Amino acid sequence: MIRIGVDGRLLQGKLTGVGKYILGLIEFIAGNINDCEIRIYTNREIGCAFNSSKIALIRDRKRFSMLKSMIWSKFFSHRITNLDNPDIYLSGDTFIPLFLRVKKILSVVHDVAYIVTPETMSTLHLLISKVFFKSDLLKANALIANSKGTADKIEKYFKSETDVIVYPIIDNTFLKLDEEVVRAELAKHNINYPYILSVGTQEPRKNLDKTIKAFLYLKRKGELHNYKLLLIGGSGWKSKKIRKLVSAYSNDIISLGYVEDSLLPYLYNGATLFVFPSKYEGFGMPPREAMLCGSKVLVTDIPELKEATYEKGNYVNNLEEGSFGNAIIHSLNGGHVYSREELDFSYSQDQKYKLISLIHQLVH
Repeated sequence: MIRIGVDGRLLQGKLTGVGKYILGLIEFIAGNINDCEIRIYTNREIGCAFNSSKIALIRDRKRFSMLKSMIWSKFFSHRITNLDNPDIYLSGDTFIPLFLRVKKILSVVHDVAYIVTPETMSTLHLLISKVFFKSDLLKANALIANSKGTADKIEKYFKSETDVIVYPIIDNTFLKLDEEVVRAELAKHNINYPYILSVGTQEPRKNLDKTIKAFLYLKRKGELHNYKLLLIGGSGWKSKKIRKLVSAYSNDIISLGYVEDSLLPYLYNGATLFVFPSKYEGFGMPPREAMLCGSKVLVTDIPELKEATYEKGNYVNNLEEGSFGNAIIHSLNGGHVYSREELDFSYSQDQKYKLISLIHQLVH
């Protein structure tokens, strides 16, 4: 029996893209290794349900729930982890507890934002990354990267090789749906207008302010008529400016905040265009989800987002109002919608099974 321990910090509360990645990863492992059990260590409630009986929750004593999850994970989680004695400790974001004593460590690297875009990070997260990221990464016996772009940056900045690249495992509910079904579902939420969609936490790295300004520029020019800009995602660090813009133009910009995953496929299907001009991503799950739902996509021209969109999206470099606005109009008028059959899954499938082989190698 292979026992795999997992830091549950990333699965707490409403799941972000990283949390969804880890959930998909552990459920794939549970479904493809017969003799395994996966133990989730946490100090707080987990924000998701598990589809496999092989996954169990190990929660620390109640008094530790008062600690910030990052503080608990780094300085206190070793107590229950060492006692449980897993064969492999899976670190969901390279973050490894101090005083951890386990046989093997398998770490996932999602991005190197603290090097590439440090200005977009909160002071606390930037400080912790500067202190611990490199040393934690080098402690790992094997590395998973979420994209080739991330793997290239691991080699560039840390001179370390990635053992396997595993793209985010996208739920099979993200697919092209019948138009009548989509319209009926959106009508339940009073969405009965053409819209441009953007999905992501409202924080500086996502460039939402530039999306909003380009959209308003086009509205002033009379080029989008009845269109609205629909924003999906919770408030993050430095989101005050975004909230002010949304409030000032509430007739044209609608922020739905965090929505349930069950609604997302309908929102992607109903969008005339999906826009995601992020400064930097380790991968970029929303653009891929949007493409699988048959949406045209416009993303920043960076390697990781080109990977996420199969190099078949629309790309933009200049995010000034006029240039970005022109790219939006060009994408609306000329962007291509791809069928699922036109999108290549072979590499992704191959790499996932390489992960299973890697886990067996670490244990044996």
